[in-house]
Amino acid sequence: MENEQHYLQKLFEPESIAIVGASEKPNSIGVTLVRNMLDSGYKGSLFFVNPKHETVFGGKSYPSVDAIPHRLDVAVICTKANTVPEIIDACGRAGCRNAIIISGGFAEAGPRGSSLQRSALENARRHGMRVIGPNCLGIMRPGSQINLTFAHGFAHPGTIGLISQSGALCTAILDWALPNNIGFSNVVSLGAESDIDFGEVLDFMVSDPRTENIFLYIEGIKNARRFMSALRAAARCKPVLLIKVGKHPAGRKAVLSHTGALVGADDVFDAALRRAGVIRLANVGQMFAAASALFSHFRPRGKRLAIITNGGGPGVMAADYAEDIGIPLAQLDPAALARLNGLLPGTWSKSNPIDILGDADPARYGAALQACIEDENVDGVLAILTPQAMTDPTQAARTMIEISRKSDKPLVACWMGEDQVLEARKLFQGAGIPSFRTPEPAVDLFSHISNYYRNRQLLMQTPPRLPNRRHRESNRRVWSSKRR
Repeated sequence: MENEQHYLQKLFEPESIAIVGASEKPNSIGVTLVRNMLDSGYKGSLFFVNPKHETVFGGKSYPSVDAIPHRLDVAVICTKANTVPEIIDACGRAGCRNAIIISGGFAEAGPRGSSLQRSALENARRHGMRVIGPNCLGIMRPGSQINLTFAHGFAHPGTIGLISQSGALCTAILDWALPNNIGFSNVVSLGAESDIDFGEVLDFMVSDPRTENIFLYIEGIKNARRFMSALRAAARCKPVLLIKVGKHPAGRKAVLSHTGALVGADDVFDAALRRAGVIRLANVGQMFAAASALFSHFRPRGKRLAIITNGGGPGVMAADYAEDIGIPLAQLDPAALARLNGLLPGTWSKSNPIDILGDADPARYGAALQACIEDENVDGVLAILTPQAMTDPTQAARTMIEISRKSDKPLVACWMGEDQVLEARKLFQGAGIPSFRTPEPAVDLFSHISNYYRNRQLLMQTPPRLPNRRHRESNRRVWSSKRR
């Protein structure tokens, strides 16, 4: 029996699309939407709507949505705000069930915009339509050749689902992801969330087999109950990592002017996330690092970290920071210590961090990594290299990559410096191994993803069975007799 289709499936897998406001005007949103869809290789039916043109890039242009001789799954609207309520009404009359309102000038623009937003939403509800936006970038589904955004360029198909209230952040992430070969199952810019919200898109991504990891950028939540319910469901089966802004008064004011969303108390939100098993990130740099790691199937077993270094100072920096954020250093077992004593110079640190000394060659790095991999007390490894006189950063990287490929324990690399380690960083990137310039963000990454898997284990645990009534009564009689 086939799985029941999610109610938002036609929004993300439309067989027929209309771009309302399609244009050939240079640098317009309408022309970018059209070019993106033509370039994406979309296999469904694509229609253009603009009463001022008979054709758009050689395709017939219709004067209105209800003139299209085909039922639509999605209408993408990029016309002026004052035209949108009427266009939504026409879409509903034509049987269209989903709309993406790219246009701005609604609730974020003041009372007049709020009135237009209410009118558009009332028309949508009257016809049973669902709406993303307004004031959004749009959506992408790269695996289905769908790019209904006005971002320049496309995205690789992949396993990351991105949901964001900020279209600008989406474009920045997409621009970073393309050269780094990071792919997406879905990219969804929600904008003002007048109708479809975080909770509903999360619910779709939980059911979506293409989505393995979910990233959120949040400014404010409008339906907290639905959001938290969807968040808990998602975190039980997929890594969910998020950035939430608006911690402080200036940020909250900026959020209100941007999306019209109100922001709740940050400490309450933070506590709710921890209970849901979701990892909160502090900045976009951490999001980039986590996206790279999860896309490469970085899966820590636990939180115990081993640090390998050819410099005492960087090793101590990493160890101090790990303690600051609650990451325990692995206690090496006697077999691992014996192995390292036999392979390393007698003056090595004899503990974790594993200082293999400044003259460490690639073989020494490999020996230390192999010992950590074989140690059951170690859940993951951070390898640090500083380019010293006898160091071969590139060959050391090749050695670490080769050994890491034969193990399911995660490796994070921190090859410090620039010119001498540039080739090594490229090798790590090509191998899907997270690589950093300094120790602290490397430890941060291990912390975020290991915390997710630990949280997930806790979420999946079931409480012990309550004793049955007869057992409780028996215990009560025993307790009573003891008191007497």
